[in-house]
Amino acid sequence: MLKFILYAFMFFVMAILQTVIVPHIKIMDAYPDLLLILTVITALRHGSLAGCFMGFMSGLLCDVYAPVEWLGAYSLAYCIVGFALGQIEESFINLNLFLKIVVLVLADFLKDIIYYFSIETITDDIPKIIYSLFLPKSIYTVVLGAIFFYLLSLKTEKKVEIYKQGL
Repeated sequence: MLKFILYAFMFFVMAILQTVIVPHIKIMDAYPDLLLILTVITALRHGSLAGCFMGFMSGLLCDVYAPVEWLGAYSLAYCIVGFALGQIEESFINLNLFLKIVVLVLADFLKDIIYYFSIETITDDIPKIIYSLFLPKSIYTVVLGAIFFYLLSLKTEKKVEIYKQGL
């Protein structure tokens, strides 16, 4: 129950940051996707069901700000990403910081591909879309995601050290 409250609070904080702060820190129309970072962290730590739920909630929040005719496209994309990443939960595979960053990059590309296919805006100019939309946003998300992953790994290492000292 405490974990649920903690993740609900983290979702609330990330949602506030995503909607209030992130629009002001855009760099050349690229902005970080904090809700995707939270979805990836949740999926990797707690599995596919938690990742799918967090992805759905994150996508639903993004759908509120998307054009009305595409309602549900972000929910679908985030939910699929959360479920897929939950399949490689940390209890089965221990990922180091570099691999978590690679997973975040792949998750961002997967989310964008699912979203743009679901709203049917993929045209013949796919390289232009990748360079102008996917790549700058992905780089910005990965930089902030690396910071979050590093801070989480420090917290996890402290827990492991305390556990080892107790034995």
